[in-house]
Amino acid sequence: MRRITTVVLVSMVLSACAPLVDNVQQAAQAKLGQLLADQFGRRLQTGIDTVIGRLATKGGYLDDPLVRILLPPPLGVAIGVARELQKNPQAALLETLLNQAAEHAVPVAGPILKDIVTGMDTASLESLLDSGETAAADSLKAKGGTIVRDALLPAITERLHANGAVELYGRMAKAKEEADRLAAAAQDMRQSAHVQAVPAEQLGAYVAEQAVSGLFVKVAEEEKRIRGDLGVSF
Repeated sequence: MRRITTVVLVSMVLSACAPLVDNVQQAAQAKLGQLLADQFGRRLQTGIDTVIGRLATKGGYLDDPLVRILLPPPLGVAIGVARELQKNPQAALLETLLNQAAEHAVPVAGPILKDIVTGMDTASLESLLDSGETAAADSLKAKGGTIVRDALLPAITERLHANGAVELYGRMAKAKEEADRLAAAAQDMRQSAHVQAVPAEQLGAYVAEQAVSGLFVKVAEEEKRIRGDLGVSF
């Protein structure tokens, strides 16, 4: 009888403790989630510095096929094959100048993106951590993409004028337009397919847009690496 009573008492104690154990486990999981989120935020800031540092080096844009800034259409369409680009010294030079302008200007994006991460609370970071594998990069692009582009634009535009890219682009675009006109006239094609060229005065805006796009491609790559290090993957 005494043994039965003891078993019953133990069962009652364990039953009473079960909610407490669950609460402790939930609290531990919540604390772990907060710690991971805070670490995620810190690593994102470091990752942004890493990405910016790589893009800002010589060839950071130009030598990376994922982010290289190509010539704007219709020049980019006409000289889109690598071997054709190599045969055209002016086209190769122009593409180099565009990418160098982006490499020169991109450091201004770092503080902007890091400030956005700093402004995120733990709950926001936890939400991003539990979302898709590029959720943070997507969020940064949505919140800061336009700000970064506007910050890059003056430096890129100034650089493109200083290195002669705007003048070179203007000459090449005009030559391409004249060649298209002569070709259409020779074939008696009054309504020929025509790709609207980017005006020379908007070349800086084109490069800034492409630079920002490439930047977030690399931020997304870095985010995936960070998630792998933290053991958070999808």
